[in-house]
Amino acid sequence: MDVLDRELGIANGAITTIHSAMNDQPVIDSHHLDLRKTRSALTSIIPVATSLEKGIARILPRMKGKFETLTLRVPTPNVSLMDITLTVEKNTTSKQVNLALIRASQGRLSGILGVSEEQLVSCDFNHDPHSCVVDLVQTRVSANRLVKIQAWFDNEWGFANRMLDTTLAALAVR
Repeated sequence: MDVLDRELGIANGAITTIHSAMNDQPVIDSHHLDLRKTRSALTSIIPVATSLEKGIARILPRMKGKFETLTLRVPTPNVSLMDITLTVEKNTTSKQVNLALIRASQGRLSGILGVSEEQLVSCDFNHDPHSCVVDLVQTRVSANRLVKIQAWFDNEWGFANRMLDTTLAALAVR
């Protein structure tokens, strides 16, 4: 978000996370107060609540109130996808969006933000150390200001790598 906000200005956006099943979901239909959470994670696409917009605002306070988010849990064992739609303040093209993301992935976000132009699917990103990998092939721009990007992530592996980065940075300060 920061890359595109700095480059194009983000007016608002919507994010749908297509998230692999989690270990707190039942593998067969069961009991839960939330009826959707009673259904099998192995056979259903399940809408669930998310606090992603709060997390974005915590990391990037200037983004507070600019996003609507939702999550769909899907019957895959690992790796998830964020489908991000943004209204930006400056006219742009898919090529310009991708170039900004490529520059960031090779510069200040190297090792954190990845980009790919390969024809890959979710299982290809299993154990990818990046926080996310933007699928550049999927970038779209409509009417010069409506931007859609998709970013793959291995939730646990990427997080573990950021914790390692934090630990190494703390040790370097000593």
